[in-house]
Amino acid sequence: MFDPFISLSYLTWLGRLHLLVFCIILPVGAVISARQLEHNPLPPRERFYVSVLIQHSVFITLSILVVIVEEIGGWNLPANPVSAILVSFLFLAVMLAIGIPQWRRNVIERDRKVYLFMPAGTHEKTLWACISVAAGVGEEITYRVVMWNLLTTVIGPDQIYTAVIASIFFAFGHYVQGWKSILAIFVFALGFHWLVWFTGSILPAIVIHTVYDFTAGMMYRRFGDRYAGSADIMTA
Repeated sequence: MFDPFISLSYLTWLGRLHLLVFCIILPVGAVISARQLEHNPLPPRERFYVSVLIQHSVFITLSILVVIVEEIGGWNLPANPVSAILVSFLFLAVMLAIGIPQWRRNVIERDRKVYLFMPAGTHEKTLWACISVAAGVGEEITYRVVMWNLLTTVIGPDQIYTAVIASIFFAFGHYVQGWKSILAIFVFALGFHWLVWFTGSILPAIVIHTVYDFTAGMMYRRFGDRYAGSADIMTA
């Protein structure tokens, strides 16, 4: 019979800390932050971006330490680069086909939180680019490699089951984007797990994730200026 406490004992203390942070602390924190943003003034974008970069830096460091301590492997280049590129391109196209109408709708409906995802000027766009890279690298390593391996150790070798659980935690870690985005993020997360499995490498997922996040910021800014007159008025 499955005993989670016995299974957790197979992990190092750092592995257990990783699951605590990304399966409990981060999702709960994301829900709290989302509710605070709904009822309080939004922070300046630059300050928000810096805080996000610091957060990603901490999380990436933790995940890399777990990779070293838990001896997690799987750092291969795609076995078939041509098919990996083609499939990654199609996957990105599907994500954008789903994401762009939703971004446009969020702006038209005046979802005030999207103000934070609308970088303006060279400095903010540079910070947004850094966030996109940090998220692409950090979140793919954290959820598609580290968490997936840790959950496999804890609950068993069923790859689909562990991918679903990791995707749920990934989605709720993005709760600040709102309920409308949670389902899409969950589906995207499952897609990233499949992409890693299909290509045999984490690299395509990192690249696609980075490009998608950067595109989101640029498109949100464009839609904000087009439909809100000025994206900056959306803080009201």
